[in-house]
Amino acid sequence: MTTQSPPAGPPTLPVPDGVGRTAGTPGRARRTARALRLWYGRVLVAVTGVWLLYAVVRWLVSGRWHWSILLDAAPPVLLVSVPAVLLLAGAAACGRRRLWSAGLASAALLLALTTGSGINWPALWRDPGPVPPGALHVVSLNTQYWGQNSGTDKVYELLHEHPADVYLLQEHVAWRAGLGEEGYSEVDDDDRLRAEFPGYHIARRGELLTLSRFPVVASPPVGPAVELDARPDTTFKRVFERDKVMRTDLSVHGRVLSVYNVHITVPLAVDNLDLFSGYDHDSYFKRKFDWRLEELRGLEEDLDDNPYPTLISGDFNSTESMRELDGIRERADDALRANDELLPMTWRYAAPAAFEWDSVFNRPLPLWRVDWSFTVHGVRVHRYDLLSTGGLSEHRLQDLWVSL
Repeated sequence: MTTQSPPAGPPTLPVPDGVGRTAGTPGRARRTARALRLWYGRVLVAVTGVWLLYAVVRWLVSGRWHWSILLDAAPPVLLVSVPAVLLLAGAAACGRRRLWSAGLASAALLLALTTGSGINWPALWRDPGPVPPGALHVVSLNTQYWGQNSGTDKVYELLHEHPADVYLLQEHVAWRAGLGEEGYSEVDDDDRLRAEFPGYHIARRGELLTLSRFPVVASPPVGPAVELDARPDTTFKRVFERDKVMRTDLSVHGRVLSVYNVHITVPLAVDNLDLFSGYDHDSYFKRKFDWRLEELRGLEEDLDDNPYPTLISGDFNSTESMRELDGIRERADDALRANDELLPMTWRYAAPAAFEWDSVFNRPLPLWRVDWSFTVHGVRVHRYDLLSTGGLSEHRLQDLWVSL
């Protein structure tokens, strides 16, 4: 029996990818996109979780552990902007990963906003208003080793551009580069100070210099200065290291105004950051941490015993997110209520030229607020401006108008 093959049909052509597949079966491009989105979500959740862990640990140890400065060094605005960006990035995730990333980022953002964001929200709606007649003009400035890089004449030129009733000046000291903590020496220039500011009263402690149109009726020691004053033979180096708060009581129109000139010990120096150098970082950080707490606690105790109207101003080497300032903030009012900047930054980090990341950090715009002014017992702040120093200092000048 003979069988015949069916007649040959038209030639078979290759079927394009995805054509003729069962409904619901994803194509290769779609599967790849789904896999990428899946891994994107996983990575995003992991990154957001790590950031939240950092934020929580930083807040828990800030002001309570001497190594906390390595976590506290981040600008407070970064503590807000990073979780905000992560929250927006979560929109591209899918399923549970979107919910997880949104929850973790929201928790980190809420923590930053409630524990020190560096953002002056009232500046959006508050107007400080005019300065009333008779208000006192106060200028506070870290002078960057008395204008070491720009010259002493530049210091006087800047101060004369801002004529004030009271000047609170920090780092009135000479420093020789390369000697670290051993390179500081006293500046003996009372004659020029009197010539530049005739009629002003001069008060000094170590690096702290206060110039006042009003008579100084008392200058009691504060914190570590109590012990230093009991030892007249104390070296300038020791005074410079430990005498970081100077109180001067001024006679202002028949009333006493207490003014505190502050420069809290810096928590670390960049040249000590090489953790693999063999340097004893633990002892270094602990010493700096203990000194800072002793200076701040001394200021707090003196404020508790001081009944006079009070102004506190200077370089606290502390940001809004660092908890060392909690005691001061509980006792005094931040002058920021009279400032109209949304991001009131006062200090930029000027990286050494040899650092490759110098171009990132060494910018005119500050990233941290470490200079503060506070008032107690009814001192009213009418204006509080943060002004450029024209390159004299890494710090901005604090310019205040106050009245008793």
